[in-house]
Amino acid sequence: MSIKTPQGSVVDVPRGMRDFDPRESIHLKEVLAVVEEIFKRHGFAPLITPSLENTEVLNAKAYGEESGKEMYFMEGKETALRFDFTVPLARFMAMNKDIPLPFKRYQIGSAWRRDEPQKLRYREFTQADIDIIGSSDIVSDAECIATTMDALAALGVRNCLILVNSRPLLDLVLGHFKIPADKRANVMKILDKMPKIGAPEAINQLKAAGMQDNDAQVMLSFINERMPNDDKLKKLEVNVENSKPETERLRSLISALHKFGVKDEVSIDLSLARGLDYYTGLVWEVIIQTTEGKLPSIASGGRYDRLIGSYSKSSFPAVGSSIGISRIFELLSKEDGPRTYANVFIAQVGAENLDYSISVANKLRDAGIYADLNVTDKGISKQLEYSNSLGIRFVAIAGSKEREAGKIKIKDMQTGTEELLDIDAAISQLKK
Repeated sequence: MSIKTPQGSVVDVPRGMRDFDPRESIHLKEVLAVVEEIFKRHGFAPLITPSLENTEVLNAKAYGEESGKEMYFMEGKETALRFDFTVPLARFMAMNKDIPLPFKRYQIGSAWRRDEPQKLRYREFTQADIDIIGSSDIVSDAECIATTMDALAALGVRNCLILVNSRPLLDLVLGHFKIPADKRANVMKILDKMPKIGAPEAINQLKAAGMQDNDAQVMLSFINERMPNDDKLKKLEVNVENSKPETERLRSLISALHKFGVKDEVSIDLSLARGLDYYTGLVWEVIIQTTEGKLPSIASGGRYDRLIGSYSKSSFPAVGSSIGISRIFELLSKEDGPRTYANVFIAQVGAENLDYSISVANKLRDAGIYADLNVTDKGISKQLEYSNSLGIRFVAIAGSKEREAGKIKIKDMQTGTEELLDIDAAISQLKK
């Protein structure tokens, strides 16, 4: 909600961006810690790249025509904010050719896109990416998806559907329906948008792209027909010439996912195309199935074997997966939760006990306890109210009697019980 200054000017965050209050920030950091732990458990190493990249890097052929209109340029347009982690990774690999391969990396942080803001879509958003550089084996594709699904499961995200497709297979399908090679990219974009725009609008756009109405309907019927994965792959092999290698690749992926223990449903979606400018092989999206329908994708990825070659004479096979943390956070958002990391508040009774309160805080903190300290002249009742408002369960009361005895009174704000303890006993109890 925007406000006005005394001078009448409006104070607000930029469009498509948001603040996170302490409660939300603590929750977000917990989400990120869970995801990072899963990434580390799967053998991915951290990589940190700058928030800014040279514009010539971001404008490389791999980013395509969308790059200019979506980028946030810095003054002079020599640099711009990254709007994903994949191209910075490709640039990094081109500059660091001595890294042992395969290189399994993760990166978690913010990216920026000058999109039109809408529900679950921000201009500044948090992503958590994993990539495997240097392996063309299907197990690397499966490991990226499996790691993604393990992270989502660890966050408590349920009812996931993994949509998978093969870009070369989709190209063969379009060839089967006599779509000229130079028009296939545009048709793929229309098909990829179909979940958002619906089949009728997709047919209208296909007609505008030059297809006959009947041809468009027949093609969409073929692509959208619902059937088990095996039946769909057999149908492709019977009807689409030279499709066997790609159908076998999809079979191998699904089989590998089962070996990794992925229990979520996997469905072949022939309309799925994703980033036309750099994906070259298998592509996927993860969506949540709800009674209200399918929500926007919360994770996605694919194989991009030619991207690194855009920045270097050497190229490497590459595959990666990205989790949309900002979208997931909105879905996981909870109303309650702590507003501070402190689990004990030191309440000072009387100004003469300030030094003692500080010494208590020092001892608790040295013992690894997250301790907040009164920094006002409020009375004890107001201090207790303040501690309670932050959700701090324990209050360590430091008054004259406690100081003279060399102890503190621990008050449990949930039960209302109080206990006078020496510092070491208080530390032991608080650690429990």
